Amino acid sequence: MRQMLAAILLALAVWPALAGAAQKVPRDQVSFQVEAGRDVENDHALAVLSVTGEQREPARLAQQINQSMAWALQQLKAQSALKSRSGSYQTYPVYEDGKIVRWRARQELQLEAADVEALSRTLGVLQERLQIQSLRFSVSPDKRREVEAALIKEALSAFRQRATLISEALDAKSYALMDVAVHSGGLQQPIPLHAEAMASVARASVAAPAFDQGSSRITVQVSGRIQLLRD
Repeated sequence: MRQMLAAILLALAVWPALAGAAQKVPRDQVSFQVEAGRDVENDHALAVLSVTGEQREPARLAQQINQSMAWALQQLKAQSALKSRSGSYQTYPVYEDGKIVRWRARQELQLEAADVEALSRTLGVLQERLQIQSLRFSVSPDKRREVEAALIKEALSAFRQRATLISEALDAKSYALMDVAVHSGGLQQPIPLHAEAMASVARASVAAPAFDQGSSRITVQVSGRIQLLRD
């Protein structure tokens, strides 16, 4: 009995504090989101080239591929504006009537550049012995960070303006910021070269192909919650 009485007294003592806390729960809260965006000219290019070959003997095939790739890397030594790295290397047999009759191999070479004109000239040279597999344009990380910094300020300003508009429209004297979050537009998707342009590049032989870099959309979202103040 004494234990039960003590529990009841404790509950009665705690109840006013709980009731007071419940009364302090903020009311008249509004959540919303704003967005700021900008179309930015692409200033970064990634090209993927490859060299392929077929031979009856794997050793001769490897020599053929290695010679072509060594030649390509030699052409790139004087191109300080370009970054290059070797890609995948694949060798697989070709069957006829269930028997291996020859071997086929393929190796990739990736080129990155901010100077699209230099990349175009280099691709014109490399097409003598390599083939262009893909070409993608995007916004460089440094430029993206610069644009996002400006968009964050723009989005926060728009958020404040929207908060003021909401509070005035709902007959509130002012508002209090409860929470806010800033989000970038997510992972940037590089813009691929159109199929028609790739076809013209393939027909260009050793001539330097011309490219249209295009632009990418960068966005920043600001979401948050405000409490309307009526007193």
